Parts: sequence; structure tokens; C-alpha cells
Amino acid sequence: MKKRKFKVLLSLILGAAVMFAGCSSGGDDDSVKLQEIPGTIGKVNSELLAASELAKEIDPNDEKVILFYNRADGNYSDWALWLWEDGGEGELAFSSTIGQFKSKDVLYDGNTYKIGYMVLDPSMFESSAPLVKDAIENKDNINFIIRKSDSWTKDTDDVAVDLSSTMHFMILSGDKDLYPISSVMTPFISSASMETLSTLKVVLSVKYALTGEPSDNGFSLVATDGTTVAVKDVVNYAAKTNRSENFTNTLFVKIDSDLDVSKTWMIKHQSFEPSDGRQISTQNAIKISLKDYKYSGDDLGLTFDGEKAVFKVWAPLASKVNILFYDDVSKVGNFKAETVAAKACGSTTEESLKGEPSAENEMSLDKETGIWSYTLDSVGSKKYYKYQITNNGITYWTSDIYAKACSPDAIASQIVDINAGTEYGTKEKYKNPFGSNGLDNKDNSDAIIYEMHIRDWSRATVPNSTGKFNDFASDEVIAHLKDLGVTHVQILPMFEYAQVVNDDGYNWGYNPYHYNVPESRYTDYSSDKDGTATVEQARAMIKKLHDNNIAVIMDVVYNHTAGTQGGSLYDSTVPYYYYRIKADGTYSNGSGCGNETDSEAPMFRKYMIDSLKHWMLDYHINGFRFDLMGIHSKEAMKDIYEALSEIDQNVLVYGEPWTGGDCLVEDGATQAVSAGSYGVGAFDDDFRDAIKGAEFGGFKTGQVQGEIKDAKGSVIGTFNDAGIADGLVGKPGNNKRNETDEPGLALHYVECHDNFTLYDKLVYSLKENLEDVQKADKDGKIATKWPASVSEEQLELIKKEDKLAAAFVILSQGTPFMNGGQDFLRTKKGNPDSYSADTKGGIKWTNEPGKYNIDDVNTIDLSMKITYSDVYNVYKGLISLRKANPDAFGKNTSASAGKAKTINADKNEVKINGVTKYTTGDFRIFFNATDNEVEIASGEMTGYTKVIDVTSGTPEESTTVPTSVSAKSFVILKK
Repeated sequence: MKKRKFKVLLSLILGAAVMFAGCSSGGDDDSVKLQEIPGTIGKVNSELLAASELAKEIDPNDEKVILFYNRADGNYSDWALWLWEDGGEGELAFSSTIGQFKSKDVLYDGNTYKIGYMVLDPSMFESSAPLVKDAIENKDNINFIIRKSDSWTKDTDDVAVDLSSTMHFMILSGDKDLYPISSVMTPFISSASMETLSTLKVVLSVKYALTGEPSDNGFSLVATDGTTVAVKDVVNYAAKTNRSENFTNTLFVKIDSDLDVSKTWMIKHQSFEPSDGRQISTQNAIKISLKDYKYSGDDLGLTFDGEKAVFKVWAPLASKVNILFYDDVSKVGNFKAETVAAKACGSTTEESLKGEPSAENEMSLDKETGIWSYTLDSVGSKKYYKYQITNNGITYWTSDIYAKACSPDAIASQIVDINAGTEYGTKEKYKNPFGSNGLDNKDNSDAIIYEMHIRDWSRATVPNSTGKFNDFASDEVIAHLKDLGVTHVQILPMFEYAQVVNDDGYNWGYNPYHYNVPESRYTDYSSDKDGTATVEQARAMIKKLHDNNIAVIMDVVYNHTAGTQGGSLYDSTVPYYYYRIKADGTYSNGSGCGNETDSEAPMFRKYMIDSLKHWMLDYHINGFRFDLMGIHSKEAMKDIYEALSEIDQNVLVYGEPWTGGDCLVEDGATQAVSAGSYGVGAFDDDFRDAIKGAEFGGFKTGQVQGEIKDAKGSVIGTFNDAGIADGLVGKPGNNKRNETDEPGLALHYVECHDNFTLYDKLVYSLKENLEDVQKADKDGKIATKWPASVSEEQLELIKKEDKLAAAFVILSQGTPFMNGGQDFLRTKKGNPDSYSADTKGGIKWTNEPGKYNIDDVNTIDLSMKITYSDVYNVYKGLISLRKANPDAFGKNTSASAGKAKTINADKNEVKINGVTKYTTGDFRIFFNATDNEVEIASGEMTGYTKVIDVTSGTPEESTTVPTSVSAKSFVILKK
């Protein structure tokens, strides 16, 4: 994570202390009326000075690491720390910080300040996060987010602290900066970051008065090698063209020439600490210097030329790159002992990663391209390799980001041609059962997509499996998929993510580490732990699905990486380039996971496209679901689709049309994108919310739950007839997820891996539960309201609502998507987000046996398919009906929907809430989401002489057409 540069403080007597400095040599412009006399230094925030007094009291010898915290509401007990070492994850240490904030009233300057503080004693993390313990003891970098102890409400973004510089530091609620606290306070340069190659943003700990004409104002720039660059002018950052506003702590600095970003630069001022200057963040300058570069070749990584192996890596900022060779996997090195003991994925700066190379060679740099290369005339006994890259004086030991095979945990890359002698590697060998390998033209809406996770489904037939490619596609699972009738499975992340092989804890996998190789933990390794085993087993799983006429979609997470700097192979190779960087030099966090990648950086877009083509050609993947697709630009997604559709016209490309936070993307893919002859699809959250209720902004209900009143008679759940009608005919809702002319580019769904299963949502929505659930959800403790049991009557209601939701999705115009197990009432025991063992919904879920074991929550139980066969058969029957009538269900732009005419008690025709008529092709479907049976007006049925019953799992026609629709059900009529 990127460090926040320290704001530093000035020790002052009461009021403002004023220092008068001589005017610049040219004198001030008398025509400019200045706010303050140039050279004036402002006053310090009183809360910071109060914290300084408290630090003297609780740590007089400056021996402890202490985070001070100030909140206007004085409430500290509800807050904790998401805390990690460089390259680590905050989850491990989090539980050890809950309840650790203390507070004390401090009298300063006649006023009382309630200051919060947490002493970060290394012993707190002895068992929970030993690498955090080590970082504190060794005075290394630590990183944190202040967040609520029972929810993801945050009071900071990522904050990084160099403990070798300060052990006492403070956060002011609502202020993005970090302040060091000391017994003697002096004015400081807090941070300095390049905004262009010749301008900087500089933040001071206090205000400073500038001159009224162009001047360096006492600031100077010097590189660590002694090189200097002259400062041309300094003005108020917030008033760049108004020199009269000269009293500020945020400066806009112009320099004489473009900065050489390969050097380390400091900015100095004699009146501000540090005396040797504050290091300038050059991230934005680096991005700008490389923004137009693109390499058109396809030979990055490892290629073979006869007996020769050629290695190429794009590392334009590196001062030196060596390639290290290894004859055996046991010699490739590993993270340091403490990291290994903690079962963690560490930093590429850990020297133990160098291992014991059998050879080490310098690579040659092509200065025009920034590509380093080395040719091995004969591979011989060499089996693995990695790069030793020096960037800005820091050495990284990293596997090749372009590699196609790696040792376990991507510690080293393997010297192998994974396609030699196989049926992989070219367009001619590519396989896709959906559309006869690209020969038949298919529409997205012809697909039925079923989401699955390797571990969840491995354990369906191998109970103690930790999730293996070999266990996933069992005969029983394959038989289930074929019986249900799905065309595609979408597999949650199966690339290498940042969880090491010796950690068998549960994880969905949305923490990318290496995009080009399959996940090591899903591999059954033999004793030699050969990297090709991962390749072979992933291929075998995909082939078995293909052999059973099931296409495979891969869930990809190119929007962020698990870490940055040494926690990222990409940052280690080209610092900052692959990410979007904010103006202050910190990583933008549109993913909500600490960073966001930059799809507009030409070499990252090329990397994404090359990586996706690799998965298609080298594994026969048939489609891609893009996590947080809104982080990527529409232009990037258009380029991706057009490149992939050249391999297979029937490739499915779609994604989540949103971000995970504030994002720097311009024109992000927040809706479907027309591209080539078809385009990129998007999940339709409007239709999802209309059916079952919104997932965010509080617990909401939708059409299938109908009108619900609380004990006082107040309505707390309502119908959404308009949203249902729009979704059925493929019309976009308020979020405008699909404004193309292709209905199939809308992904229709009511359940996916995120949030509640449909069953759990419906349990929570029961009128007996809803009022308490909505309150618990607001408090972040919804899982504590999970019922111990559901009555038979309640279960029957839930079944009806579930079947109704399935009918809305499967019979609509669009592409249907369902979560694996949704078809037999899958439950996660109320867990709202079961990605790993963590505190969610007010419950601490663990990897240990017990009531709240995370595997118990996620593991698929295929016996439920028998227990709830009535629900399963309806899904199966609806799928069969849809597949048999593709022109009616999926892409019919002439379909219509609206409220149906019903007959009331007075025998009058009326349209009521909750009853929908849907006409498409030869079919007319009536959906009744109310709690009562409704009689349909006879005129609504004119011309429809058959009824289709799907409850057996096979659509069956009858000429006995009903005149009414039962509560919470649907009737399918046909001409």
C-alpha cells in the first residue's frame, strides 16, 4: 500500500507564531494585496497538541507504538483496525484490535479534549498476525484502516506508517492525512507528489505565506545523487491564479525542467523538517512518462526458438534486471520464515525469495522499448526462473508476469512450453460446445449460466476436499448439470490468487496475484510439485465439462491486485504503472480492495487482452465474467470483446457494471457495450431488485415477497410492477444497464455468490422476521437474526416465491444466470457475504469446526436436490421450455408486459398490483405475486388454447386452460 506522507506539527505558544523572512530578491509586487506577510508560519491544531501532551503521559520514554485518534462524537469503543504489514492482508490482525481503543480527557490551553488512542503492543498479534507483530517489533512499515468493529463503515482509506520515522501518530476523523505526534513539535513538509513531469503538489503541516511574485519561496529540489532542479514558482494550490491568497498549507510548485523519474528526489525548505527534505512521490510522473508507450510484439515472457529459450520482460524503470535459474523446485526460495509460519503471501522484497539459483545472469536493456532480454542457448537442467529487478534502489524477486506456468504460489516461473505436443495453443484447436467451436452463430440469450466455486462443489462429492480441479468435475456433479440443462458454468476465480498452498482456509479468490496461471491450491501435486500439474489438471477439468456439452466461463478480476508494491508482481515489475494513481500520489481505490488497475495504460490493456487470449487458446475457456467491470473503460471492454470474438464469435463477455468505490476511470463500463458484431453484457441489478428487493441501502423486498405490513400495519414491503414489466421485456431500468439493441447483453438473475442466497433472502423477508431483520441489517448484525427453524407453512411460501422468481428470470428477454444450488434452495445460514472466514452480519465465521464454520456455509449439499425436488423440477422445466423456444424467450424485441386484467369480487375487470401479463411469441404468461388466487379476465386469454406445466421438470401441454392463477405462482399459456 502507498504511504501517506506525514503532516507535521509546530510547537507554538498561545496564538499564531509569526516568523518574518526577507523578501525575494526581486521584491514583492506592490499591486498584489497579500493575506499575510511572506514567510509567516501558521498555528497548529489543538487536538494534535493535546495528543502530544497525552503521549508524554502514557509513553514518556517513547518506547511504544501508539495510534492517537480524535472524533467529534468522542465514541471510540465501536472502532477497530484493519491492520497489515507491507504486502499482507488486514483480516488476520483485525480481531485483535476490537475493543482496544481507549480514550482520555486531556486539558490543554484551558480546553478539554477527549483523545482516543490504541497502543499497538506486539504481543496483541502473537497468534493472530505474527507478521504484524514482527513489523511492529522491527519498526518496519505497517498499514491500517480505521473501521467499525462490526461492519465495513470506514473512517480512513488505506494509511501507511513508517515506524522507523515515528512511533506516535494521529488520525483526525474526516481528515485524510496522518500526523506524527512528538514531544517537541516543529513545522514539517507533510507530503510532496508530482502531478505532471514539471509540477508538484506539496502539503505542509501548517500554513505558510508565499511571496506575491514568481519565486522559489525558499524551496529546493535535490536528488539523492546530488542532482538539482530549480524551483520556478510556488503558489496556493487552491488559488493558482490569485497570488493575493498567499497563506496556505497546500502548494503548487513549478520546476524549471521535467523531472528524471528514475531518480529519488527530495524537496527542502530551511524552515521545515525534515532537514534533509521530504521524498517526492513520483508515481504520477512515472505514469505520464509511460502513457503513450505500447509494445506490439507477442514475445514477452518466455518463448522458444529451437533449442534456445528467450526471456523478455518490460521493466522500463528498472536500473538493473538479473535472471535467476533453478534446477529444482526445492531451490526456488520462498517467503521469509515468519511469512511462511503465518501461512501468508508476503512481499517480493523478502530476500529469502532469491533461493539457491544454479545460475544468475544479467539481462540486456533495449532503451528504446524498456524491454530487458536474455537468451539461454540450451535449457539443459534448468527448470525454473525468476527476475531480480531493481527499481528505485529496491530489489524485488518476482516471477514473470507473462509466464504461463509457475511453481506453487507463483514463487518462480517454469521453463516449459505448455502447448508442445498438445491439443492447445491455436485457434484451430480451440473448443467450445456452445456453437460447435464457433461454426454456429449463437446469441448470448441462448445460454443458461450456472455459477460455481471449485471448493464448494468439490466438497459436494469429496467431503473433506479443500477444493481441487480433480474433485470439482465429478461424475455426480456433471450428471446434475446435464440434468438441469445449463449450457455454461461460470467458475469463480481460478487464477493464482494471494493465498498460499499451506493455508487451506476458505477463500472465493478475489485477491489476484498472478493472472496467467491456475490457482496452486486447486492442484493435487506429486512430490516434485511440478508447475505443469496445475496446467494439466485445470485443462482436464475443463475438457470433462466440454465432453459433456457444457461450456466454461472464467470469473476474472483484472480490476485490482491483492496488494501493491512488494505485495504485487505487477508493481514489483513496473512500479505504479499498472494502477491508477491519485493526484496526491496514492493508489486510487475504486475496487474497495486498496487499489484499482488502469485499463487506459496501453501496456496493461495489452496485458489483459493477451492474458484473456491465453486462457481461451491454452485452456479453451469460452467466456469471461468481469468482476467490477465498471473500473474498466468502455473502450477497453470494446477492445477486449473484439479481440476475443476473433477467436470465437460465440465467446461470452460480460461483467458487473459498477465499481467498489470512488474510481478514477473515465467513461467506465457501467452498462452493456456494443462491440464488433455483438458486444459486452452487463448484470441487470434493476430487474434483480424488482424481483426480490435491493441488496444495498438497507434490507429491501421486491415483487415476489409482495406487500408486507409490520405489527402496526405500516407497509414495509411493496410490489414493483413497473420494474418487473421492464425486466421481462429486456427494457433497462433506472441504472440503464443495457441500452443496446441486444436483449441478450442483459444478464438477468436473482442470486449470485455475493450477498444472500435467494432462500436466505426470502427467510429474512418473512413478515414474522422482516421488521427485526431490517433493524439488524442497519446495525450490521443481520446474521444474528438467522432463525433456528422455518415452519412448514413458511417453507411452502418460500418455495412459491422462489419458483416465481425463477420464472421471472428464465422466461425473460435477456440471458439467465443463476447461482449453483439456487435451484434447490441453497442456504448459507444467513451469511451475507461468505467469501472467507471473517466477521459478517455480526457473526464471527471461522475455518474451525463448529456452528459458524465457513465451509459448512458454502459447501454444496446435493441431497437438497431430492429434498426440494419440487423446486428443482420447476427450474429444470423452465430451462427446458426456454431452450425449446429461443425466439420467444431471450431475444424477442416484440415482447410486451404490464398489469393483467383480473375479475374482482364485484365481477368487474380491474388491474391490481402484483399481477403481471407477459406476451412473447406464441406464449402468454400470467404472474401472480399476491397472497390470493386471482381470476383472469376472459379477454386476456383469447386465442390461447393450451397451458404448459413445468412442475415435473419436463414441459407438458394440456388443453385444460385455467381461468385463475394461484397465489405466488404463474401460468404459462400457448396459442
